[in-house]
Amino acid sequence: MHWFYDAAITPQSVNLAAEELRHLGSLRIRNGEEIVVTNGVGAAHVFTLQDAKQGSIVFRESLVASRRKPSIHLVQALAKGDRDEMAVQASVELGVESITPWQAQRSIANWQGKEEKARSRWEQIAISAMKQSQQSTLAPVLPLVQTSELNPRGLGLVLSPTADNGLGQLLDGQAEITLVVGPEGGISSEEIDQLVGQGFVPCKLGPSVLRTSTAGPAAIAGIQALSGAWEAQ
Repeated sequence: MHWFYDAAITPQSVNLAAEELRHLGSLRIRNGEEIVVTNGVGAAHVFTLQDAKQGSIVFRESLVASRRKPSIHLVQALAKGDRDEMAVQASVELGVESITPWQAQRSIANWQGKEEKARSRWEQIAISAMKQSQQSTLAPVLPLVQTSELNPRGLGLVLSPTADNGLGQLLDGQAEITLVVGPEGGISSEEIDQLVGQGFVPCKLGPSVLRTSTAGPAAIAGIQALSGAWEAQ
C-alpha cells in the first residue's frame, strides 16, 4: 500500500489532505484500493479510497508502529549542490529521529537570508522520505545552528577520518546518539576540538573517506546494525 502524510488525519477523516492530492494522482491509485495515511507523530491508519479525484476516503483500521532504537539525531553540515539533501533523504529513510542543519566552518552553502525557505525544503524531503519508507513518525528538521550551539543528546559522535576509534568501539547499548557529519571539505581541526570540548567523541568509518551525502547514512546504518535494530522481530 502507498503511504501519505496528513498531520490532521484521524479515523474519522473522510478526505485526504488537499496537499496530497497531487501525490495521489501521480500514483494512479484506483477507487477501491487501500492506502495508509500517517499524522507523522506515530499514528497510521488504513483507508479505502472512494474517489481519487476528490480524495474521499473510508477508514478501515489503525496500524501499530514502533520506532527503531537507538534514537539517532543527525547534525548535517550544509553542503553544495544537493549533497546535504541526499543525506537528509537517506537518513530519514533509515529512521533517524531528528535532523539539525549545521553551518560548519567549511560549508560552501550558506542559508543566510533564506533560512526558513531552505529548512522548508529539507522538511519536504523528510516528508517524502518518511512516506517512501512507510514510517509513521516524521523526523523534524530543527533550526540552523552554529558550532557553538551543538550539544549531544545521549552519546555524541563526530565523524572524522583521523579519529582513533570506530563505531564498534564506542557503542555500548546507548539509547540515544547524536551524530555530527561535516561538509564536503571536512570538519576543521578547530571545530573538532570545540566539539570535543562540548561533549562529542571523534569517530571514524573504517579506512574510506565518504562524501557528506553518504557518511551520515552509512554511520546510521552501521549504528543500527551494531545495535541489533535490523534483527528480525
